[in-house]
Amino acid sequence: MPERNTTTFQDSLVGWSEAAVPVLQEVARTYGNHITYKDLATRVFDITGVRTDMLVNNLSSMLLGKVIRICREQSLPSLTSLVVTAADGTVGPGFDEALRAAGKDIPESPLERERAAAAERLECYRVYCPDVPADAVPQLTPKYEARVNPVKKEAPRLRPVCSVHGIQLPATGICDDCA
Repeated sequence: MPERNTTTFQDSLVGWSEAAVPVLQEVARTYGNHITYKDLATRVFDITGVRTDMLVNNLSSMLLGKVIRICREQSLPSLTSLVVTAADGTVGPGFDEALRAAGKDIPESPLERERAAAAERLECYRVYCPDVPADAVPQLTPKYEARVNPVKKEAPRLRPVCSVHGIQLPATGICDDCA
């Protein structure tokens, strides 16, 4: 007769959260690094050998809630700031719980939330990463940065125009009709 798994979901959640902390500490060892919600879930499932069919979105809030508690109890930096969505590189509104737990103000806009998360990520790097630049400042994730500050393309340069004929001059700078 096959052995029955008697592990409760709450027991699994505790195991996943305990496995998540060292994963996030490892992520923080590389300056500018972060991890997606899905990748974090996959890593903790692999480490613990325990999986769930629950959607990652639903599991993540519970998992990160436990990680927030562990970070507060162990006086660790806000490791949950390292977890972002794959689609746009944001921590999302769930990150407010980490700020709330730390007694910090809840941001009024998504951009302010992402800036707060960037500041928390920098603190993580300062604790775990040996080569954080001395002048490092909080940085949005590259995906989110590209969304809020898109690179502006330069307008094409206009070539000189013949003052007599009003046509663009060739590379020689001399109008073919005037020559």
